[in-house]
Amino acid sequence: MNRDRYAFVARMPDEPGALHRAAEVLKRHRGNIERIQYDQRIDANTVFFEIGADDETYREAMDELEGMGYLRLALPVPAYLKLDVWLPNVPGSLFDLLEHVTASGSNIAYLDYDETAPRGEPLRLAVVLEDGSRANVLLDGLKARYPLRILEHSSTGEELDRTVFYIRFAQELRPMLEEGEDDFLLEFLNDSNRISQELRRRGEDPVDALRSILDSGKMLRDSVAYGCHDVAPIEVPEGMLHCIQFPCGGNAYLIDAGARLLVDTGFGSYHAALEEALATAGTTTEELDAVLITHADADHCGSAGRLRAPVWMSEAAWRVLQQGDRSYGSGIEGSMLESFYTRMISLFSDFRPPEDFNAVGGGEGEIHGLPVKGRMRFSGLECVALSGLGGHQEGQVFFLFPSLGLLFSGDSLINFASLDDESREYMTLAKVLMTTVNVDSAKAKREREGLLDLAARWQEENGRPLLICPGHGDPSVLEEGSLRSMLR
Repeated sequence: MNRDRYAFVARMPDEPGALHRAAEVLKRHRGNIERIQYDQRIDANTVFFEIGADDETYREAMDELEGMGYLRLALPVPAYLKLDVWLPNVPGSLFDLLEHVTASGSNIAYLDYDETAPRGEPLRLAVVLEDGSRANVLLDGLKARYPLRILEHSSTGEELDRTVFYIRFAQELRPMLEEGEDDFLLEFLNDSNRISQELRRRGEDPVDALRSILDSGKMLRDSVAYGCHDVAPIEVPEGMLHCIQFPCGGNAYLIDAGARLLVDTGFGSYHAALEEALATAGTTTEELDAVLITHADADHCGSAGRLRAPVWMSEAAWRVLQQGDRSYGSGIEGSMLESFYTRMISLFSDFRPPEDFNAVGGGEGEIHGLPVKGRMRFSGLECVALSGLGGHQEGQVFFLFPSLGLLFSGDSLINFASLDDESREYMTLAKVLMTTVNVDSAKAKREREGLLDLAARWQEENGRPLLICPGHGDPSVLEEGSLRSMLR
């Protein structure tokens, strides 16, 4: 029998035996529960299932669960109502009110009633409706029976209680995703729950993890309106270097020195800002001779697919892109956190990776302990690609321009002191949702040491500092063992 793995989100009534009844249906249709996650503290009505079953019996089980009202098929916009209601002074009036509220499908979030209070004092009631479109129906029914005063009427906001936590989470996600249909959101919701479950095993608060997902998406979406934080020109021999810093994520650099080269591109959602930055620097995307990609993270190559210039990167970085997992080729390959983070940030950032590439390769020897991956020339400008060791990410390369005294270090060497508060906040959110920023910490340490050694030896041999252009933060030089910003 061919048994596949299926995931679905259950909409469970908050009553004894509900979960058992759902499990009985799955068992009767020969579905094996392989994962189940339910936390009443987060959402009392939502359960996540993954089961092994053959296709026909799975469909039969889903039909039965749907008929019972146990299947989450849509994500309506919830609502919160807070009211003062004046009840008649007759026996059973509170019971009648509660019966009417319950019949409307509302969940009572707050109730304050004291029969001994002075006459004329209202009952204060707050309810949550999973389907906010029914709020006015409830109000009309109550108005026909009782005098009342509406205190709050909200379809968004933090008042919503845990009975609709995941619905609210999905609704906050919707505007951040191009694919905002309910089927896609339910799938993404299930993946988000898996991540919160994994982070809980690591001692993290699952609600904080889910909030980090939302905050990452909101920061990226809102930051697009800011354009670039900075477009800083720096003189180099026979030309100019322009450092383009975006509000979140990685830098891009324009070299204009005989050839016009772009090193990394930033997120795809920053493409308009990138074009404006290039215009400030006196060029356009059409005038670029080549695009060089240090590694396959979305904040470094997210706009490459929009550019016409040939893209250069390592074959290993290309494989990371094809797999859609930033940990591919490393010791943590297949990590749930890494694969979800890759997918999540790609969705939030309008990821447009290159459709084709030129492979960096054919190099020989090493420079101060870093293997030479390849040597390229662009209009006479020599570029030496140095191979990373698989520390930050498999396939990362560092680009050295000997005649210009420039080294592009990707994410292996960063002047963290030069980061602004927003960049620090975004990087903190990202760390929450990753297994680790570096896929191999020991190799990452060796990469940093190798790059610092290269910078120190370069200065000794050439009598001038090597300008280090990091993936985040300011271009810097090595001074007494530390990185000193050239912009501040």
